[in-house]
Amino acid sequence: MPSPTRPSIRPAVVDARERLKAGRERIRQHHQSGLSGVQVCTSLTDLVDGIVLSLWNATLRSVEDPTPAANSVLVAHGGFGRRDLAPYSDVDLMLVPNPGQQDALLPIVSQFTRDIFDAGLQLGFTVRTQAEANSWAWKDATVFSSLSESRLLSGSIQIYKRYFRSLQKGAIRRQHSLIEAVCEARRIERHKWGETNYLLSPNIKRSRGGLRDIQLIRWIGFASTGETDLIRLVRLAGFPVDDYHRVQAAQQFMLRLRNELHFSYAKNQDILDRAAQLAIAKRWGYVDKDSHLAVEWLMKDYFEHSRNVRYAVAHFRATSERNPLLARSINRIFSKSLDKDIRLGPYEIWVRDSALEEFSQSLSRVLQLMAYANRHQRRIAHKTWQQIRLAMMAQPLETLDYKAGRQFLSLLSHPGHLPSLLRRLHELRVLEKLIPDMRRARGMLEFNQYHKYTVDAHSIRAVEAATQFATEKSLPGDVYREIADKRLLHLALLLHDLGKGYDEDHCIVGQRLALETCPRLGLDEASSKLVAKLIFLHLEMNNTSSQHDLSDPEIVSKFAATVGSRQILDMLLIHSLADMQAVGPEVLTDWKRRLLEELYIRTRKFLDSGNLPGEMDEATTKKKQEVLEILSDFASDATPLTDLEHVLDSLNPLMLQRHDAKTLAEQVSIVAGLAPETSTCWFRPIKDQDSTEFTLVRVDQSKVRGLFALATGTFASNRLEIQHAEVATLAPDIAWDTFVVQNPSHLPKPDAWFAKFGEQLCNNLDQQTVPEFSFPKVWNSGAGESEAVLPLPTRVTFDNDTFEKYTVLSLFAYDRPGLLYAIAKTLADASLLVHFAKISTHLDQVMDVFYITDREGNRILTPEKQQELEDSLIEAAGRSSS
Repeated sequence: MPSPTRPSIRPAVVDARERLKAGRERIRQHHQSGLSGVQVCTSLTDLVDGIVLSLWNATLRSVEDPTPAANSVLVAHGGFGRRDLAPYSDVDLMLVPNPGQQDALLPIVSQFTRDIFDAGLQLGFTVRTQAEANSWAWKDATVFSSLSESRLLSGSIQIYKRYFRSLQKGAIRRQHSLIEAVCEARRIERHKWGETNYLLSPNIKRSRGGLRDIQLIRWIGFASTGETDLIRLVRLAGFPVDDYHRVQAAQQFMLRLRNELHFSYAKNQDILDRAAQLAIAKRWGYVDKDSHLAVEWLMKDYFEHSRNVRYAVAHFRATSERNPLLARSINRIFSKSLDKDIRLGPYEIWVRDSALEEFSQSLSRVLQLMAYANRHQRRIAHKTWQQIRLAMMAQPLETLDYKAGRQFLSLLSHPGHLPSLLRRLHELRVLEKLIPDMRRARGMLEFNQYHKYTVDAHSIRAVEAATQFATEKSLPGDVYREIADKRLLHLALLLHDLGKGYDEDHCIVGQRLALETCPRLGLDEASSKLVAKLIFLHLEMNNTSSQHDLSDPEIVSKFAATVGSRQILDMLLIHSLADMQAVGPEVLTDWKRRLLEELYIRTRKFLDSGNLPGEMDEATTKKKQEVLEILSDFASDATPLTDLEHVLDSLNPLMLQRHDAKTLAEQVSIVAGLAPETSTCWFRPIKDQDSTEFTLVRVDQSKVRGLFALATGTFASNRLEIQHAEVATLAPDIAWDTFVVQNPSHLPKPDAWFAKFGEQLCNNLDQQTVPEFSFPKVWNSGAGESEAVLPLPTRVTFDNDTFEKYTVLSLFAYDRPGLLYAIAKTLADASLLVHFAKISTHLDQVMDVFYITDREGNRILTPEKQQELEDSLIEAAGRSSS
């Protein structure tokens, strides 16, 4: 019996497929020759219109009974209805029949949708009566926004008008709830794709200030007036003419950019990543000039357009709000005068109409208004803000008067609404008048995968991260609230990265810029020097906590000497935490935060009392005694109390402070019970980070050659990515190593798998021969593109000044499978001992620090040995895994 075969593709579909392929190629060539974004999208829409209609008509001719379609209309909606299809956009269609005709239409719909898919189009299709479509739209903001872009493709124009007028009238009656619904849906989408328009790798469609925000203006307009056309919204809904022209320019730019991405990747691609930025900047003719790369000029144009869209949609949203009469009345009746021009209400702060025009021309008065708004935590009334925006945007950069500088410092003194007000000042370009170097930083890219935002956006986000400590119940929260002069901290955060983009170290440049900027704003010499010092040291606390043994008294005493005062230490803790928090999601992990807090506590104790961290303080001594009391219950003939005490005595104060007494006692008893030359391992989940912490302990560790290399190789060969690691050697000869790994997504029962892995890890260490490791290739050839965007080389440094007995080796590289093992094996092959190590990985970047000596306990001092080791490590870091 012959096997069933798939029905052959109909001639109409073959013709449609060929037309689509040829049409896309023709339009791609027009795009490359410079056709505008809107024209390309219109051409693509016309092409798809023709294909859809030809298949619709072919379907009607092929079915036995086409009459059910006679009283139906075929409607394009979403981007297809809006006529701004990108080359590989989805095609959204809806068939609107008369009530009771749905079942009769099933054969037609089945054939038509199959033909559309076979032709090569991605289709979204539904059948809804007029009543069903309306009901659907009122319940779902996404459906409403899509149907508001409806366009007739085929059928009776009278039926279509009846459907669309019903949609318009229903939307206007429900305008308040629908506007709130589409804005809420957009807020959720922005939260996923980026709350700022200054992302380094934005989604052209969904990130803030992107195409979706332009569409949001149309949807708000439809809910309030029944119209989506922007030029009609100028007349009907008060959409400002200036904003209309800026949005039109942004739409042209972004549609062209989106078309470029789709054509380049031959698929629906909306993320403008680093590799795409470089390629597009070159293709579009951008050039390096004025100390900026061509790609930076491309992205500056993008950021300018997205900034204009962001403001336009916020303004139109505020204009569309119809505040209840009661709320407006309360705001006016219960307001009070703050001075002759400014009034403060329960909800808003505003400037009297009679004084608004003159008021908006004065930078110092505008800053005073913002300081009041921040202090009283009120939003500035939209009418007042709109007038200020128009006036400030029209003013050229000018010499800053003393009064304006003082008002700006006053604004910085309170957390309140400070971040949002700083963003408003930045949008108005007022920050550039106050801090001239902010102009250079506007839209400045950072060419690594560590940072997510541009320099200017990162700086304001750092201020925001600091102000969030105002209400946090934590050590940093207490420290932040105790800082008396918060304006200095906030100013340092705002300035700290403005030195980037120069050949010189950005900390040094930033310090110099601060010494120029602070007096300009009216700060005295002492305050200016404090801000400059904070900027110069802003990486010091993170580097020290992540690269060194915090239980070492020498490390803490040197850090304390560098900081110099409790005031600087307090500000530096908040600065370090806020700086990392502002880099991007999940950068400030619990691990890094804990290290910073530990360094802060130890340094503060030293500054306050002179007690070094290597000394047992009262609290640690008390906890050790508690552990000892618990250990008496664990003592046995096999593991006498003296053995338990020996292990407990080997733990440094930092290890004692990290766990509770019961946990410490359990760990000590396990280690004390180990036979000579054996290992043990335990693990615990870190749920907030989707990670797991492994602790590996080896007795007689010196008898295992390359112990660290064996451990890291075992992790890598099991596809466990090490995010952080800390390696310590305890007396008399115990390795006590901690590894934090990212949880694999493929494990159905991770606890059982981790327990089995722990056994394998110990077995590998306890075997006499080194097992062969193979590492899975988990990264594809796309890494080549990343390397083009991330040109920083592997760096190796040697420090023989910090310690008399160790060489501190630091290595910075881009991560790849098996990298840490390759580094550890290189050190082992060079007969070097690792006495302490800290490993930190984020995204594709690794920072490894090792305290090393040779096997005789000597530091690596000669330039020849250092160069030989550096060459070996760079070669190991550059080798592809196999």
